[in-house]
Amino acid sequence: METGRRFLLRCWITAVLFLVVAADPPLHGLDINVCNPATLTNNGIKSKPTLPNTYSVKVECNFKDKNQTIDMSEYYDYPNQRAAVFEDELGFHAQGIYSYNTNEFFFLEDQLQQCTVSQLSSDKSDNWLFGYNTGSTNPNAPKMYSAYGALHFGGNQTEQYMGTTTVRGMLVDRWQSCLYWPNMDATMTVNWYFTVDGWDTAIQSRVPVRATVVGKIYEPNFNNGRTARAINHTYEFAEFRGQFPDYVDPTHLFETPSGYVCPGRKNTKPLPTPSNYFRFTSEILDPNQKTIGFIKEWYDYNMSLVRYDYKPNPINVVNFGLDTLSEVHDWNEGVAYRMDKMRGNCSVTPIAGSDFDAHSLDATTVRIRTAKEFFYFDKTQYAYEGVKKARGIDCNVWIATRNDWPSTGPVNSTWEWYFAVNDWIQSTGHTYDFGMPIQMRLTTSDLSFIYNIYDYDEEQPSIFDFDISSCFNYTQKQDFTFKINADYHTTVAKNLQLFKYEVLLTVHKWTNLSPLRIQNIQVDYDTTSVIVRVTALGGSPIQGDVPNPKAQVDLNQAATMLNDAINKGSFQIPVDVTNIQNPIFLTAVPYTLSSSQYQSVPEYYVAPPPAKTTYSAGQMAGLGIGMLVLAFALVFVSLTVYFKKFHATGSMQSSVENPTYSKE
Repeated sequence: METGRRFLLRCWITAVLFLVVAADPPLHGLDINVCNPATLTNNGIKSKPTLPNTYSVKVECNFKDKNQTIDMSEYYDYPNQRAAVFEDELGFHAQGIYSYNTNEFFFLEDQLQQCTVSQLSSDKSDNWLFGYNTGSTNPNAPKMYSAYGALHFGGNQTEQYMGTTTVRGMLVDRWQSCLYWPNMDATMTVNWYFTVDGWDTAIQSRVPVRATVVGKIYEPNFNNGRTARAINHTYEFAEFRGQFPDYVDPTHLFETPSGYVCPGRKNTKPLPTPSNYFRFTSEILDPNQKTIGFIKEWYDYNMSLVRYDYKPNPINVVNFGLDTLSEVHDWNEGVAYRMDKMRGNCSVTPIAGSDFDAHSLDATTVRIRTAKEFFYFDKTQYAYEGVKKARGIDCNVWIATRNDWPSTGPVNSTWEWYFAVNDWIQSTGHTYDFGMPIQMRLTTSDLSFIYNIYDYDEEQPSIFDFDISSCFNYTQKQDFTFKINADYHTTVAKNLQLFKYEVLLTVHKWTNLSPLRIQNIQVDYDTTSVIVRVTALGGSPIQGDVPNPKAQVDLNQAATMLNDAINKGSFQIPVDVTNIQNPIFLTAVPYTLSSSQYQSVPEYYVAPPPAKTTYSAGQMAGLGIGMLVLAFALVFVSLTVYFKKFHATGSMQSSVENPTYSKE
């Protein structure tokens, strides 16, 4: 089969089709030396077989005039207005998909992984096989031929019963017709053979067994005329079924295969829009390296925070050990905190422009990626492929190509996203704005990755999941303790986590400390009071690389503002936020604030560079009340976290690497 040649749409006439050129010369017309329809009559001696409106059949196509054999499989589905043909020829495999509901024909060539799309309404070389009829009520809604038209048997054409004979050891009825096709200027004697009544095959009775086509086709020549060429074809039919086999998945027949991008196809379902915060766990498979990686990911665009926990790949160069690492990116300042919870140490660096969550603005500054950028939904057009299975789950699938990944050496890449269909999502008991991502497949000519996504969550986020306290030494931490006159069991114990969250918001309100710097909130009680302890962290030890980092208040300023608020009776913590009209507040007891600073140096502490210049309380006023409405979120990080952390390459470093700890 020629590379790039149009799919041989129907085997019993295929050899004729691909030689047809523009019919500029006058047609020869019906060649009565081949056959004459007027000599045939339908005498009614034998009724014609009834053809189903859904069928599948395998065909061996023998072109005696070309010394060639082609194997075909055909699937016809009139109720759903679709069909598919598979062909094997000279070691090549190709597929044609007919989608009448979208007026599209897809031609797929396996060896080159290529897909082309054409319109059935305008390309006669594509629509002749299963036909193209405009709808009686809607001219823009095309219809395919009936099964009789698709097989070019029965219907309005005259077929004369010729008696019984034997084909491949089976007793069959024979019908003969004379056909003239003007679009090919071809006259043909066609014989159809169906098993007789009472002859049962392995599947059903009265099925097609063979068809022969003998005649002439008049092809245009260079003299503005036509030259006759004889055709002699035999088609052997097997496994004709009036319904698709149980072992055949219709979605595999009538949808383009996974990994095929078809430029120009219609997008029949819009791509989901990501939420601004979510989290999940990823399993990352690298079939080339035969590696499996796991990572937990959080992303919160509203709070400008990202976190991911991962275990380094031992086959890569490791600079930070093999223990599980937790990395928090504070995009308010452009600072990355990499923590080894096992050893208790931490490395603080500017966020690199090549990090998965970074978008480089120039050589020295970066910004957080939007949710669409995390998923690589930007700068390209995704097309809906249909419903496919991933991990046994029915999924809506979208596909696109990009030429800007990886950033260190862009190549053409294919991105395929799988989202669970609504029926599966309902079983989780959750409602997702974005949808429920199940899998992503990323391929290039040299690389291949599969991302399985588990425990996807869009629930209310929590700032406490972005704990960076291990990155600050004893000089950069301060504990504050105060009392509240209240009964613990009737006020706080009803929802301890919510109470801690409200404590954080109230501390932030009166101190202007970043919520990320308010950690380790602990609650105790005695017979008369609730006792609250809060750890406040100092500012970032390094200068970040975002364009406008938020100003930081130092610990002494924070202590003064917190003490003033408590002593004035202004430090009030809401404990019944559901009662909007009459909320319940717990007020800190004036003059109960005490503070203490850590007096021991952590074993693995390394002194940081000089801290950044901080700002006065007056300069901090701009941070204000706006931070109170931010959603502190548990987060999803995009697929691309692995791009930087979970792939080791030789000459081409990319953002799909496992952490190599080469960042400084």
